[in-house]
Amino acid sequence: MPDTDLWLATTVVDLAEIFDAGASEAEYADTLTERLAARLAPAEIGLLIASNQDRLAVVATCSQHVGELASLQIRLDEGPVLDCHRNGQAVLNESTATANERWPQFAPAARTGGFGVVSALPMRRRGQSVGVIFAAAGEYRLAQEDVHNISVLARVAAVAIAQQRDLRRSVLAAEQLQRALDSRVLIEQAKGAVAARLGISPGAAFELLRAYARQGNLTLVEVASRTIPNNLTPHDLMAAYEARRNGEAYAGRVAHS
Repeated sequence: MPDTDLWLATTVVDLAEIFDAGASEAEYADTLTERLAARLAPAEIGLLIASNQDRLAVVATCSQHVGELASLQIRLDEGPVLDCHRNGQAVLNESTATANERWPQFAPAARTGGFGVVSALPMRRRGQSVGVIFAAAGEYRLAQEDVHNISVLARVAAVAIAQQRDLRRSVLAAEQLQRALDSRVLIEQAKGAVAARLGISPGAAFELLRAYARQGNLTLVEVASRTIPNNLTPHDLMAAYEARRNGEAYAGRVAHS
């Protein structure tokens, strides 16, 4: 197997194991950037990832210099990274010496920083942008083999990051659902306890709980958790209910006077 194929295969496997071990997006991005920077030197590498609001952020760089250049594009809202992210097409070996018309602010800044050649390759999954791999160098131009390697790793990273986000959303949704179910169970228990203590219907018991929650600016779960062990007595609930009903009646008389 040629050396480049071995490097690419090893990198793909290592990246897969990182997320399998529970690493964060930042750790994943750091590893990918380090591997690319070592392979593509003297080109400098930056990795930008899109948020759920589709806003790019620089998450990993091989040097402060290239990180500043990547961040500059976000502030200026122009440059190869922004073009790549928006249209999903790679920007390859663009000379900053001839890019003033295309990037009137970014190109001069890149030249001033010593970067004469810039590239950006998209990280996309199912037509959606996950991020961008940015490469910048003084004179070094990415070879066809370089572009192939970056493209493969960009696809791998896009899928891995998107799947990790999908998993986190699924876990969050499951946790929210469980909390909602737990809250509902607690409220139902409190309704039953109040109904039994006062000899009223569950519906009437719920009105008492709700009146107390509104008067005290509390959630129903907070009221229920205090009601079940009788820390909040039926007398307390009835008093809050009567006070609210009297207040509403008074407001009604004032409005019609």
